[in-house]
Amino acid sequence: MNLWKSLVIARRRLSIITKFILAFVALVLLIGIVALTGFVALNAVQSETQYAIDTGIQMQRLVFEMDAQLRNARRLERDFFLLWPTMGFSQANQEYALEHTRTIEDVLDKSSRLQDGLKRSKASRTLRQSTKELQDYREKVERYSVNFHEAVGLVSDLGIENVGVLAKLEQNSENLRDSFQLVDAPELMVSYLEMQSLEKEYLLTRQESKMKLMSEAAKRLRNGVLNNSKLNAVDRDRSLKALDAYESVAQEIVQLNEKILNKIRNNVDVDTAAVSERLLRLANVEVKQARSSLDGKIQWAQVRLITSASVAFILAGAVAKQFASALRALAREKAKLAQEQDKSERLLLNILPAPIAQELKREDRQEGTIADSFAEVTVMFADLVGFTELAAQTDPIELVEILNVIFSEFDQLTEDYGLEKIKTIGDAYMVVGGLPDPNPNHAEAIAQMALEMQARIAEYCMDTGKTLSIRIGINTGPVIAGIIGTKKFIYDLWGDTVNIASRMESHGIPGSIQVTEATYQCLKSRYLFEDRGMIKVKGKGLMNGYLLLGRRG
Repeated sequence: MNLWKSLVIARRRLSIITKFILAFVALVLLIGIVALTGFVALNAVQSETQYAIDTGIQMQRLVFEMDAQLRNARRLERDFFLLWPTMGFSQANQEYALEHTRTIEDVLDKSSRLQDGLKRSKASRTLRQSTKELQDYREKVERYSVNFHEAVGLVSDLGIENVGVLAKLEQNSENLRDSFQLVDAPELMVSYLEMQSLEKEYLLTRQESKMKLMSEAAKRLRNGVLNNSKLNAVDRDRSLKALDAYESVAQEIVQLNEKILNKIRNNVDVDTAAVSERLLRLANVEVKQARSSLDGKIQWAQVRLITSASVAFILAGAVAKQFASALRALAREKAKLAQEQDKSERLLLNILPAPIAQELKREDRQEGTIADSFAEVTVMFADLVGFTELAAQTDPIELVEILNVIFSEFDQLTEDYGLEKIKTIGDAYMVVGGLPDPNPNHAEAIAQMALEMQARIAEYCMDTGKTLSIRIGINTGPVIAGIIGTKKFIYDLWGDTVNIASRMESHGIPGSIQVTEATYQCLKSRYLFEDRGMIKVKGKGLMNGYLLLGRRG
């Protein structure tokens, strides 16, 4: 009791300044306790839950990458079986089959990394048990890879240069032709040529109906040999033996084709997609549970913070209120800043390709030109024919709206075909395929977009009654792509390839698609063209031009 009285007397003797200092120190200590309590609580849950979130997100990323690589492998498989008859087995094997093997190995490597990571991680039991799903995914991919390699082996037996079954068929066909030429039997030669024509159709289409027609033609040829009076016994026997050998090899080709089809008929896309969906669902559940746990513990920490803050508010309400207000203002500013950063990011990606945007944002980037060289891309220029006359008769605002409608359609086509829009200049539109991310099918994608642009313009004119057409020029070759200068960046292309593409458009025919020799060589096996012959091109002299008419078949 005496001690308490002594403390009261001592407090009364303190000056106002000293009391304020002591009150301020007490308030600082309380604020420190509040901050320390919040820090300890939040730090305790961060290490516990952040690992689970990171593991789930990493699992999602690897599954997405595996699916993307598997889709790429399926594309390589399709290209191999479509193109080997025209480009030869050896070249197709080098360009597609070997790349397919590397792609599958990458898929399996990612699945192994994911399995090892889950076994070593602190993830939940449910997520660790998903290694069974991963093993199932891996087994499906391995079975698919084995089937593909076996199919490639069968294709090798069928089409390897000079020694494959197709070469044997060609040799037997030549023997049969020589036997008919020796006896001067034109009626047999006609039947032989009919059978040869059906053989070519079958080899191009692999359709069973074509093989049946070819077999019927062979039977007619056999009857012709048996009944032809110009053949003596020796010639007839030699012709029949040659025909027997020809039919035997043809049947061997049919059997090989059937074996190849059996190998490549699979549902690996559906099977692996189902497994991927289950893995992603597990990862999503893990991330949601971790975030929910984090939210709950944060709420618990907030309760403690509010309790401590209430004590501080009782002692120094005005200071605590200002402090809380400052915290809320800071949170709002951070949220607003995050929204503005997201908006700026979307705007930047709408102006520049993602790799260029990332390069510009690098903190350690040196000032200077950003440019890359691309060995082969396809460039297209398109110009609206009749737009000048329309502009003279149309209100400027309406004219801009017309351009916006048409170019918005073109922008959608650019996105659909995985191309890169470069710029618009007045009523001209420029787009490129094969950059900034390389694409082996850049010429075909540009060709498809050009044909689709013609169709969209025709639909627009039919719907609106406007009289417009489009003139398109395309060229394939090397370019330099990047940005220059320090203000108002624009992603652009440079090089002779660009200039020639522009000349193909300006020297083209309204309503047509004119391509160069380089582009024609890339597309001639899959598209129909009209040869314009040599045309005089400004700055280049005489060049061969082709009009793209449409896709074959």
